[in-house]
Amino acid sequence: MPSNFLTEYRERFEAFHTEFAQQRFKILTQLGGETEYLHSEFSDLFSQVSIQELKRELDAAIYENDRAGIKILYQYAINGSFQARVRELEAEIIETETRSRILWEGESISFREAGKLLKNDLPRHQRLELFSRRNDVIKVGNDLRAERLEKIHDAVTDADHYTALQQNLSEINYENLARQLPDFLSFTQNKYINALASALNVRLDEATEADLSSLRDFGAEDEYFSTWKMVNSYRETMSSLGISTYQQNNLSLHEASSHSHFAIEIPDDIKVTYQAKNSASSYQRFFHEAAHAQQFAWTSRQIFPEFQRLGDAAAREGFALLFESLIEDEKWLSDMLRFHESPVFRHRVATLKLFRLRRYAAKLQYEIELHANKLHSTAGSRYVELLSEAVRVRYDETAHLRDVSEAFYAGDFLRANAFAAQLREQLKTKFGSRWWTSRKAGDYLIDLWNTGGRYKVEELAKMIDLGDLSYDWLAEESVRNLV
Repeated sequence: MPSNFLTEYRERFEAFHTEFAQQRFKILTQLGGETEYLHSEFSDLFSQVSIQELKRELDAAIYENDRAGIKILYQYAINGSFQARVRELEAEIIETETRSRILWEGESISFREAGKLLKNDLPRHQRLELFSRRNDVIKVGNDLRAERLEKIHDAVTDADHYTALQQNLSEINYENLARQLPDFLSFTQNKYINALASALNVRLDEATEADLSSLRDFGAEDEYFSTWKMVNSYRETMSSLGISTYQQNNLSLHEASSHSHFAIEIPDDIKVTYQAKNSASSYQRFFHEAAHAQQFAWTSRQIFPEFQRLGDAAAREGFALLFESLIEDEKWLSDMLRFHESPVFRHRVATLKLFRLRRYAAKLQYEIELHANKLHSTAGSRYVELLSEAVRVRYDETAHLRDVSEAFYAGDFLRANAFAAQLREQLKTKFGSRWWTSRKAGDYLIDLWNTGGRYKVEELAKMIDLGDLSYDWLAEESVRNLV
């Protein structure tokens, strides 16, 4: 039986996340909503007293399932305490960006509006100029970002540095993963360079980070990706897997300003928001969020709340990427969207995907070094070196502190992609090339979703006979898709 402390902590943990998800949903759907008060109301979750109690519970736990759950809560509390230390700084950074104005084409526009404009098909000289002006705003906040990062690093007491602490807490060896990535970069480099050169509207030796926005422009092919087809194709895909979305009373769809998912009460109240926008990118984001929602909707009621809500981010991302990548499948495009002649489109999607993988490979190495206190005054130049070499366009150091995750999301993204690639191949082998039409495939996925975040992605891979995560396999799939 769990102790009184652990029982109460889990109840508080669940109450916080339920209310936080509810408020975020209200904000996104313009129903009001406020989240700031929750951090003070539930500050006990991240107090030193709670952290010490969780450590005692962890040390006393006998059974592996109990230890796994408490370890998740222990990491959650420690990371929450770090974020509490820098919450005022984060608010100041956000305020700096929010109140900044950029003079553009005779008008004063916001930082966010400038970011949206950069996604449009601007003439190159305008794109470069707007990118530069937006960078000027980022530079204003870099001293605050440096102070924020220093505060987090200074809070580390139980390890040599932040990287070591996070690896100890998560039991994920990001440094070992980073050592495998040079082979991935080397194997994919030639095909990637050729694909990137054909996708950009500028010579590679002249290309900069500002030119990468054109990778996300699918041009005329976007006509196949209407919003009404998006929702229908999602419902039809799930129905083919044996999941009737019309009968899922615990999962609902809502039109809003962006794609997201909200696990309000697991598994009883899960919501998905979608943006009414006709584009291939919109399909990717919607299927990604809807897959997350399905995972929560099928999560067991019987497991600990920390397994329901948290656990290894790569495991949850892996399933989301599996469904996001349906847009890469020639048969799915033909069956669901009547998009029969799609090689040019699929080549562009594969190029964008490989760009992201290579970019995150570089980011992981950078974050490992940054959080291990190895860079100091050279952080900006190291960021430029690693990103420029991997992506093969010239990066600017301006965003070297803005483009950082304390959760090592870059590593989890790579792990998730490796898992998704191997799972996709297994599904095709077990259930056929149109695996999404198999109810047995749906049952198989539901069985995995039922475990929530209980297992790390590497554990899941071994449990279902995928073996070790293979970045060689991911590399081979990545270049194979560049048809």
